[in-house]
Amino acid sequence: MQLIPFKPLRSVWLKAAVAGSLWATIEIIIGSFLHNLSFPLSGTVLSFAGVYLLVSFSGVWKEKGLIWRAGLICALMKSISPSAIILGPMIGILSEAFLLEMTVRLFGRNLIGYMSGGALAVFSTLVQKVVSLIIMYGFDFVSILAALYKFSIKQIKAGPSDPVYIVVLIGAIYLVAGMTAGLLGYRTGRNYLKKRHSLADAYEIVLKPGEHTFGVEVKQNYSLSLLLLNVCAMVLSLVLLNYELYFPAILFSCAYLVFCFIRYRSSIKRLGKISLWIQFLLLTLIAAFLWNGISTSSYFSVDGLVIGLKMIFRAVIIITGFAAVSTELRNPVIRSVSYERGLASLYQSLGLAFTALPGLIAILPKPERKNKRGRFSVSFILKQAETLLLQFEKEHASRPPVIIVTGEIGEGKTTFVSKVAGTLKEKGYNPTGFLALGVHENGKRTGFDLLDLHSSQKTEICRNTPYKDRLQHGHYFFNPDGFAEGNAILKKAQVNASNFVVIDEIGPLEMNNKGWSDAIRHLCVQGSILQLWVVRKSLVEKAARKWNVGNVFVFDIAKDTAEEVIRKAEELLQQVTAKSSS
Repeated sequence: MQLIPFKPLRSVWLKAAVAGSLWATIEIIIGSFLHNLSFPLSGTVLSFAGVYLLVSFSGVWKEKGLIWRAGLICALMKSISPSAIILGPMIGILSEAFLLEMTVRLFGRNLIGYMSGGALAVFSTLVQKVVSLIIMYGFDFVSILAALYKFSIKQIKAGPSDPVYIVVLIGAIYLVAGMTAGLLGYRTGRNYLKKRHSLADAYEIVLKPGEHTFGVEVKQNYSLSLLLLNVCAMVLSLVLLNYELYFPAILFSCAYLVFCFIRYRSSIKRLGKISLWIQFLLLTLIAAFLWNGISTSSYFSVDGLVIGLKMIFRAVIIITGFAAVSTELRNPVIRSVSYERGLASLYQSLGLAFTALPGLIAILPKPERKNKRGRFSVSFILKQAETLLLQFEKEHASRPPVIIVTGEIGEGKTTFVSKVAGTLKEKGYNPTGFLALGVHENGKRTGFDLLDLHSSQKTEICRNTPYKDRLQHGHYFFNPDGFAEGNAILKKAQVNASNFVVIDEIGPLEMNNKGWSDAIRHLCVQGSILQLWVVRKSLVEKAARKWNVGNVFVFDIAKDTAEEVIRKAEELLQQVTAKSSS
């Protein structure tokens, strides 16, 4: 038997899950509002709000490391964004959190530490924006902006001619904004501690276990090799452009772009935006008319036109390449390996954060709505955070135990589990769930039927005969009625000291959020009901990490006996009985 243990989260990770989920909610609500308004400084506003929120949390919860953990969780929650470009927002959130954490540790949890950290965190959004533009367009973009500034100053005959002054002014504005956010957060946290008991009770969030932590796009095939290939292809394309090797650059880059357009068609939506191409056109015209225009008084340059086209070509490569990299970073293999390399606490807290996200979005009103109850105030958010923390602690402590029976395809897993369930039933336990019985014709397997362990009723689940209205996976075509019946069986299972649930089997469909996936989430919410899963060997680790479960006991039918599984099941059922009676 192999044990995949459940490791309880430390308090700081539970609080980070609360803070991270609330920060992500604010990002979604305010970000969507500003996006709909096409507000040009939306990133700065979100950074200001993030610092304000984090400093407020830091004043209420004193754990070291809370800020960077909350930032890490919020950044990873951004990975579910429908936008293909997830790296930019994630890097921005992480930078803010780490800078704030670093400064507070250096100067202490006082007004100086929070204002200094806030200044650096908000200022980092400006730095990130500048770096992003340079990465996208190259250093020629800086020269063009300088030329445009000098041209504008010359036309209006006002202001300093050196663009450094405007850069310093903008930087100062960002620093002051960050200091203000730190000050407000510091005062809000202190005031909340004084009046927390007089505030109205917060809402109890309905936690909805999600699958974003290890969920993947069903139609997307991931590859670690392609992740490396995309990074190398982008670097090579940029090197060829920088050395003005235009013919090989165009040849190679166009081939790479065609590859991306074919493989990552759902991840290049940004290139379809008219506003982006208008930006490209304006940039090209500015380059053509102002490249060396100030010094020569000749406001059109073929060299400038070439520079503009080069910048646009570079931007298309960067946008497409980062969309491809962002897609490949969703690879569940990366997340599973990360889990095994000491990041279990991160992924458990991230899973908790996702359970609260829909409920938090529902209770916090949109900024454009009239706020009669003050529900968008930071004080209310802090009160909600404490209520949510209690829910997370309760949810985290009630993870159901799972027994996984595994083996190779066709090795006899169903027969093995049938013996286990039958013996336990003879001993007075009450198995629910279903088995997948093979259907054979002329000695060949043609499909599977579900056997309801409670009613002994059979339902067709799949056949190898083609059907137009059925989901095809591998050689089989799956019956929607079979899925409906299987999910109904699992959702009827009730937590009881004598109950345990058999699910035969959990496979690729469930890993891709189909099949019994929703019903399994429902079972995990119920708490301590024992589950027995049939899982093929290649999917054991992924299945064990996909849902919020407790200790996972893995039995290989090639090595372990049915009697060993029965003994472990009885032991776990007795623990459930003791827990329910205490």
